[in-house]
Amino acid sequence: MRVALLSLLGLLVASGCLPSPQQAQTRDLLDQLTRARATLRQDPALADGCAAVGDAETRLYGEPGLVDVQPAWTELADVAHALQAVCGQGALAAQPGLDSPASRAAQQRWQQGIQRELGVACDHLRAAAADLGRGAPC
Repeated sequence: MRVALLSLLGLLVASGCLPSPQQAQTRDLLDQLTRARATLRQDPALADGCAAVGDAETRLYGEPGLVDVQPAWTELADVAHALQAVCGQGALAAQPGLDSPASRAAQQRWQQGIQRELGVACDHLRAAAADLGRGAPC
């Protein structure tokens, strides 16, 4: 009886030390969004980077319990939103345009928007990493 009680107590203590599945998934999403940002930094119109952002965003909103990993979830959602903006502006900037003053001005604004959103994404990645006990990813 005593051995069973000690075994049960040991199991309870040990299971309290295991990371939650939501924490593990959140760390995985942090890594995925960090890689996507690095990819989009090289080429904002790259479909692979944008697909990775979309996949991460789907998991953020669709996986049960992830929203409870606060404040990291909020930071990761903000990363995904900023990177989606990069994808949209990258797609616009990649479109062939007329060589007109308005077209050149639009291209410049999209490029500036891409850089701004990459910076916003990095700020949120750093905050999420800190919340999850990780080093700064960018």
